[in-house]
Amino acid sequence: MRRPMKHAVKISSLVATLALLGGCAAIGSTISSLNPFGSNAVKPAELQPFTPQLKIANAWSVDVGDSEQGSFTPVLLDSTVYAASEEGQLVAVDRATGKTKWKVKVGAKLKAGVAATLDTIAVIDVNNNLVAFDANGKQKWQTGVGADVSSVPVGAAGTILVRGIDFSVIAYSASNGAQRWKYTRQLPPLTLRVNTPVDVNNARVYAGFPGGRLVALDLSAGTVVWEGTLATPSGTTEIERITDVTGTPIYNFREVCAAAFQGKVGCLDSVSARPIWTTDFSAPSGASVDDRYMIAPNELGDLFAFSRSGGKQVWKIENFQRRQPTTPTVIGRAVAVGDFEGYVHFIDRDTGKTIARTRVGSTSFASQPVPAETDALIVQSRGGSVALISVQ
Repeated sequence: MRRPMKHAVKISSLVATLALLGGCAAIGSTISSLNPFGSNAVKPAELQPFTPQLKIANAWSVDVGDSEQGSFTPVLLDSTVYAASEEGQLVAVDRATGKTKWKVKVGAKLKAGVAATLDTIAVIDVNNNLVAFDANGKQKWQTGVGADVSSVPVGAAGTILVRGIDFSVIAYSASNGAQRWKYTRQLPPLTLRVNTPVDVNNARVYAGFPGGRLVALDLSAGTVVWEGTLATPSGTTEIERITDVTGTPIYNFREVCAAAFQGKVGCLDSVSARPIWTTDFSAPSGASVDDRYMIAPNELGDLFAFSRSGGKQVWKIENFQRRQPTTPTVIGRAVAVGDFEGYVHFIDRDTGKTIARTRVGSTSFASQPVPAETDALIVQSRGGSVALISVQ
């Protein structure tokens, strides 16, 4: 497959999130000139007609408050959905009925959330404090992270994991907020400021880094289990050499799969970190993985499916060009992807054809759709709607 253009960038969200770590103040104007939503912008792709083949319904929706900025992903824990917003609200919603169990106003505006583990729910405020609440919405503790945070925290096994803008991974005790360990590494001169949470599986923390690197850490101690290479930076300028792992690395069937900007998509062996397969591709917002496919959008919004058995491209669709597609989420036979107008599209994972569509508000989404077991998705719009979409 032909390698994507080096200077291509994701639509406006990526233009706004390029971070300069150590130089070249002129880069912002260079990137802005490539913005497809600028004065010379090409219009987003029109919605295409389709034949419905999947039964979906918006089961319920609650308002958690606007989130024009920040990283916010709802979390389902047992029978409760937890969600937060930039406005500073944290809500607990009954998954079955959509009724609000409790709602609290955090003392400051928020920039990221939500992490959940057993009886602890945690968010990041604008002052980079990690603020934790119990299952009834009562604040338990608060601690300063000591670094700027841009990613959604993750809860696992009595631990809250936080990523700094410097790509550090910091583990805190869910019971009292004490720092357990911190992992850092040297970074290249330029990186992308993107939402790059970790994945936790089998007592390991899988994290992506600039330079196309993947690292597995021991959850309890933070020690390095292995380090692997997904993509190698290339090019003559620092911009061309940006090869950051984007989105969340995904553990799946003895493999850890991930995507990189201006690099590759592929899977590494979860035991040895040996590359199983990689394919040239530029993924600015990460990828979704199931037992058959890896699915990811490129900078223009085209959606690609790659075979998990070797990385061969299975299909490509251009329906979402410049529609700011979210990172896709696989649910059953479908791939769910949101766009900048509040539509959630369901694509047949084998053919790439649209088989259903619904709308939640009229704004873009704060994160990719979140699976709620096998028959539903939870979405959160920038306009404040947190909704459950049933899928049959």
